[in-house]
Amino acid sequence: MNKYIISVALLLIVISTSSAQYTVQSPYLLDPSLAIGYVDSCAQFWLPSYDYERGGFYTNVDRYGNVYEEWGTNKNMISQSRTAYGMVRAYMLTGNNEYLDLARDALQFMIDHAWDEDHDGWISELDEDGNPLNRYNNRSAFDQHYALLGIAAYYEATGDPYFLDVLLDGYQYLEDFFWDSTPGREGYFDVVNYIGGSQRNKTFNATVDAITTHLLYLYLMTGEEQYRERLWQVGENIVDHLVGSMPEQTIGFAEHYDSEWNVNENETMTIMGHVLKSAWCLGRIQHIAPGMEWLPNAETLALEVWDNGYDHVYGGPYKDYNRQTGEMLLWGLQDSTKAWWQMEQAIVAGLELYDLTMDTTYLQMADETLEFYMEYFVDHEYGDVYADRTRYGGFAWNTVKGQGGKAGYHSIETGYYTYLYGSFFYQDQPATLFYSFRADEEDRNIVLTPLAIESSRLVIESVLLEDESYDGFDGETRTLFIPASMEGEFAVTFAPVESGVRDYETIEIMPADFVLHQNYPNPFNSMTMIRVEANRETEARVAVYNTLGQAVMTLHDGLLTRGINTFSLEMDGYSSGLYYVRVDDNTGSETINILMVR
Repeated sequence: MNKYIISVALLLIVISTSSAQYTVQSPYLLDPSLAIGYVDSCAQFWLPSYDYERGGFYTNVDRYGNVYEEWGTNKNMISQSRTAYGMVRAYMLTGNNEYLDLARDALQFMIDHAWDEDHDGWISELDEDGNPLNRYNNRSAFDQHYALLGIAAYYEATGDPYFLDVLLDGYQYLEDFFWDSTPGREGYFDVVNYIGGSQRNKTFNATVDAITTHLLYLYLMTGEEQYRERLWQVGENIVDHLVGSMPEQTIGFAEHYDSEWNVNENETMTIMGHVLKSAWCLGRIQHIAPGMEWLPNAETLALEVWDNGYDHVYGGPYKDYNRQTGEMLLWGLQDSTKAWWQMEQAIVAGLELYDLTMDTTYLQMADETLEFYMEYFVDHEYGDVYADRTRYGGFAWNTVKGQGGKAGYHSIETGYYTYLYGSFFYQDQPATLFYSFRADEEDRNIVLTPLAIESSRLVIESVLLEDESYDGFDGETRTLFIPASMEGEFAVTFAPVESGVRDYETIEIMPADFVLHQNYPNPFNSMTMIRVEANRETEARVAVYNTLGQAVMTLHDGLLTRGINTFSLEMDGYSSGLYYVRVDDNTGSETINILMVR
């Protein structure tokens, strides 16, 4: 009888606290400045999809950056906002003014053609000339939120008051027609009609996307209490309803509700990227508006994916599941898939939670996902990223780069936050961003907050104005002082401040303090014994995973005694096939394969 025991590399150390160790592999975390080149290549890809004659970015774009006419020549509103957002972030990392100019032009095309002058709000679909195609259709919170994404980013990078006015008009439309202020039912409605009536339903998208598109930016850029209050209320929606629904699910959370926050049992899909995005958002609120248990709930969300919806063999989160049955949704493919935007959520949520907790589980998730993403999602020949890849990094569905749900947003944002989070949260080193401020009639004091972070943990280290040293700033308050009539490009270098609780000392690499074995028989029929030999007392978890990397059983979670620890593994009711047994403690991890044949 053959043995099916395959040794898996131990997790070692590169950077640690006294109680957590993990070796980072991704070059983009070891040198976050590499993300600048990646972002630049993504932005370059989208340039041919801009219509310099009529204005606006085309929605449907093929692998090579050309208009994919087979799917139509529309220029949807959300494509303008999302790709403009990407262009702004690309400018902020590279200083290439072409990106900022295109962002402004695309947003102006969107404002001119997609804003409903009669009823307010944003119209979703535009043809090649910018003519609205669905003026009288219902409107979704998803579209109204994402319309503000590019506008908020452009205002952040330029301080242009015109775009602030547009941003506030869009926000007010959401407040007037989408926000449900009924006591006990607070939250954004999912759908209203074109005149702002018939409000109904609550959803993940109506809730969490408000944070990622405008609420967070409005509070960071203005500091006004109304935005902090709304940010807090949406955070409470995540905790009370999304996280609150998790105990009733096999995996993930419920994403669809009626207007009173009752779960819609007919909508059963849960999306791992949504679970991770919720964790990321709660982590960001924790930085700037603490007071509730944001962090424990963020960890609950992230660990749900880590334990049940993550590929522990090849890295990265899986895509979609039936929340009730736990079944993975394959959408007609023979293999499981991963999506580009969901990979981003694992990277940013992982780095965010690593910063907040110093738990290297989250660092590992971010690092492994970033490795897979950069190798298999990035199109190293033509630029930008594919929308979907198989579990192993292969072809899934098609190679189209632009569509109704994909633009220059997530690909560039992944690089933007990899650069900032990698610099500030992991490497503890400065990072430089570019801003372009035009002349104004009055003196201006502009507070710069490039990401959600405690005020005391980030300062301005230095500023260049048109490549010359500029001393008109207060580093501790991150305030630029710009006299009336002064304008130009400011290169602002931010530096993290030691918090007193993070220890980035590199320590000697050492192996994990245990050895994992399976007793015979192997293969086995329903029952076998697992043995862990520990050379010291240690807190550890021993768990069984299927070939999709999902935890199917926990054998032990607690203290391992020094010497031999034996656990009975009974798998009645499980399918025949290959499984993994893994033991983790704070020094590392070891995995073996076991084969059940019934």
